[in-house]
This record gives sequence, structure tokens and C-alpha cells, in this order.
Amino acid sequence: MKHLLRAVRRDNPSTLFSWVGSALIAALLAGARPVGAQMPEESTQPIADLSRAFRHAYEQAKPAVVLISATTRSRQKRALPPFHPEIPEDFRGIGSGTIVSADGYILSNYHVVAEADSIQVTLSDRRIYRAKIIGFDSLIDIALLKIEAQGLPTVQLADSDRLQIGDWVLAIGHPLGMGSTLTHGIVSALGRQAGIFNPRSDEENRYAIESFIQTNAVINPGNSGGPLLDLQGRVVGINTAISTRTGYYIGYGLAVPINLAREVVEDLLVHGRIVRGYLGVSMESEMTPELIREHSLDMERPRGVYLRDVQPNSPAARGGLLDGDVVLSLDGTEVNHFNHLQTLIYGRDPGETVSLQIMRQNQIHHVAVVLGEREEDRLLSQGHQRLAKLGISVETLPSELAAELGFIGELAAELGFAQGEGPVVVVEVDP
Repeated sequence: MKHLLRAVRRDNPSTLFSWVGSALIAALLAGARPVGAQMPEESTQPIADLSRAFRHAYEQAKPAVVLISATTRSRQKRALPPFHPEIPEDFRGIGSGTIVSADGYILSNYHVVAEADSIQVTLSDRRIYRAKIIGFDSLIDIALLKIEAQGLPTVQLADSDRLQIGDWVLAIGHPLGMGSTLTHGIVSALGRQAGIFNPRSDEENRYAIESFIQTNAVINPGNSGGPLLDLQGRVVGINTAISTRTGYYIGYGLAVPINLAREVVEDLLVHGRIVRGYLGVSMESEMTPELIREHSLDMERPRGVYLRDVQPNSPAARGGLLDGDVVLSLDGTEVNHFNHLQTLIYGRDPGETVSLQIMRQNQIHHVAVVLGEREEDRLLSQGHQRLAKLGISVETLPSELAAELGFIGELAAELGFAQGEGPVVVVEVDP
């Protein structure tokens, strides 16, 4: 048979398909029955049960999944129109959201609504509301929105820590501007670091959290902010990103674990701001054989998180940590990637004491550190809260406009702006 196929392929490629097609027709004419007709009913029961589970989960969650339209006007055009009349028209982004309370709180991704001037939410029954941003955590890409409505359908939140690789999951959202869409897959990986945030790329990303649920459920642009569900229709994650070079799905989707998102919601509703534990160190992404050789570390295998820099007067410094220490565990939990350590710290409150097992000069030590709160987080939150109470929205003046207006160099220094900082401009005042 192999010789025949090789001969046919050399002679004429189209002949191969004709030959195979003829063979199939002959088999059917000879009385062959479809394979499905030979399967006993009991053998298809698990498939039918799974199909019913998919439908049940979809029916449970669909009413609480919304379409989000975020409109962003050009910053330059709105802030100072005489200088940049050539700026293009408004830009509209599409995403999804998940209703988590009957009085109108909605979970979505920060990147769906970031810098939006107006946000419109369309419910599953086609009612349309204007939404406002209650708060967000850009470091894990979660935002909490609010619409003025009552008696809304909601979803149940699961415990994402109980997820296991291989579990069935379903994604609901509004991909590519289409209507509500359901896709399915499995949990492909947990605690996935996708390289969206790079700890060396800038100061802010040093504190970013990447501990995604990876799934092969189809996720495309527009799915962002929609729920990732278990077979009971409970939310295990918020769909966030796809790992692709094309901008569209190629087999890998990422979701923020709902336990992380839940912490954001609780902080915003209880404290009115994000409350993060803070250590105050710069870390290498992960331990590598090169780092082990470079620092002559006594390790049989790469493990732990290497501290590149301990910031002065930080909680880490006050707790006795030093540059070059390797953190092996936090409160007994082994850590092998900076994002895992960040996630554990993020889940603690400022003022809480954590126990770190470290390696220093190839000796094992235990250090107790009282976590703090980043000053930037506290001041930023307080500033925005005070302005919001006054009905004022502000944003940083774009660098090119700051240069045109002279807010750089000596003038900026005289006004008290550090290098890289700039003034803010009032962009909206509530009537």
C-alpha cells in the first residue's frame, strides 16, 4: 500500500484523492455502516453528559456576561485643542465584563477601560447603561466598574486555588465584536508567567503579578474581561490575554485567577483603594544555571528567587535582607520565580509579618519581615479619591505637549517636578 501511494503521488497528486474517494464509495456501496451507528447507546452517554454540563454552565453564567464599549478621545485634542487640531476621531474599544453583584458591580480587565472617557455596558437583555470605574489594579489587569441598576443576574465565584491541570473550563465573551460566544477547553497550566510584564522593563512592572491560568479554550480580542468558568458555571478566572504573534488565538489563552481578582474587589469595597503587601526589592525573574555560576551558589538545581537589589529603608532592608540573598520560601511555601513571590506578598496585608527562608553565602537563614505599603500606591489612591469627591478628573500632560508649553528642564525643576514627571491637566469637571 505504501508503495502504491508513493507511486500515485509521483505520477499525479490529484490521483491520490480520486483513488481514496473511490475506495470510500465502494465501501459504502458494499454495505458498510457509519461508525456512529455501531456504537451502543451507553458508550455515548459520557459525551451527552458533558454536553449537558456545557449547556448548564453557559445558561448559569450567560445572563451575567456583558458587552463593554469604551470610548477614548485623543488626550491632546481634548486637553489643549488649539495645539493639535489634526488628532484623529474618538477610538472605541470592545471587551466583556462579568456582573458580580445584583446592584451593578462588574469585573473586567483594566486594559479594556484604561484611559476611557466614556464606558457603555450592554446587558444580555440588550439594556444599555453608562458605567463608571470604581477602581482598578493595573498590576494584575483587573478593573471594577459600576452601573446604576438593581436586581441584575450575577455569577458565582469559585475557589481558583482548587483548579487542577486538565480540568474542563469554558470561556464566555464577545470576541471580535460578535455576540455572546461560548468556547471550551481545559486548564493547560497554572501559575503561568507569560512575559507580559518584565521586571527589568520599568519601575512599575517590578511589582506586576503574572500568575495566569493558561487554557486552550478559544479566546480572541473582545473576550477580555469575560469569565472563565468551571462546569458548574462558576467563575474561576477573568479572561485577559492571548499568547500570540498575530493578535488572534493560536492555541493559548490566559486568565487572571478569580481569587486574585476577588482581592481587588474586596480592597476597593472595604478600603476604597488597593492594599498590597510590599517588600521593597528588585529580583531576577528566575534562578538560572548562569546565575548559579556567576554567584558561586551551592545549588544542585536552580531554585529560589535572587534579590538583585534591596531598597534602602524598605521593609526588606529593615528585616535584614541584603543584596544577593536568595529567597527559598515564604511562610513555608517554596518559591522559584519572582512572580510567585510577588503573588504571595500581594496576598498579605501591610503590617503582616512573613517568614522567609533565604540562602546567604551558601548558608541557610530565616528572616522575619514586616511588610509595608508602597508609598506610591497610598498617595496615588488618596489623590484620586480626593479629586473624585470634588468631581474632577485629571491626567498627566502628554510629554510632547509638556515640551511645547515649557514644562521641562529648569521650569519643571522650579515647579518641583522630578525628572520624568510632568504636570497634570484637568480633563473633566462634573456639572
